[in-house]
Amino acid sequence: MRTRVRHGHAVTALLLQARSIVLVRRRTGRYDDLSDAAVNVVSNGLTGVAVDPSAVPAPLREEATALAHRIVDDDHPEDSPLWPPPGEDLPVTSWIHPSLVA
Repeated sequence: MRTRVRHGHAVTALLLQARSIVLVRRRTGRYDDLSDAAVNVVSNGLTGVAVDPSAVPAPLREEATALAHRIVDDDHPEDSPLWPPPGEDLPVTSWIHPSLVA
């Protein structure tokens, strides 16, 4: 049980760190191709999974964790299906791109 709790804390910390990195990189001009709304979609999504992972389906949690790793490692986060397409203005309340919704 302790290992699972520690792992949970580590994933939460990773998701929140990735959120902070997205916001900092946007402010410093690294993600110029994304609108402010798209950046908010990513940061809100990462925060949502970190705060209440049970509210999100397991495959989405796993993809959010993979995206967080990509963001932290600066390893092509745009390759994730959760990363918004450049120039598209998504509703801030939605994380999942409409094309991913079944």
